[in-house]
Amino acid sequence: MVIVVGVARVRPGCLGDVEDAARRMAVATRSDPGCHLYRFAADLEDPETIVSVEMWADRAALDSHLAHAHTTEFLAQVTSLVEGTPEMTFHDTLPVDLR
Repeated sequence: MVIVVGVARVRPGCLGDVEDAARRMAVATRSDPGCHLYRFAADLEDPETIVSVEMWADRAALDSHLAHAHTTEFLAQVTSLVEGTPEMTFHDTLPVDLR
């Protein structure tokens, strides 16, 4: 299993656009093969900071997701809406039964 955690700071005045894009992305991604979890949330201490949490069956599922049109379109859209480069961490774990 691969867990991905992302953190991005939203540019002033762009939060609504990021939230809309994130909602569409989450809905599209949850049906990707191997996706166990895909969520966005606001940091409780800083609502202008968006956190993403993803859980994938394996690296192949994550790589396939990264190649999908909805992923490349999302990344192209939000690049101008966030400050700097989002921080992403990748964690390989043992498989977990999520049922």
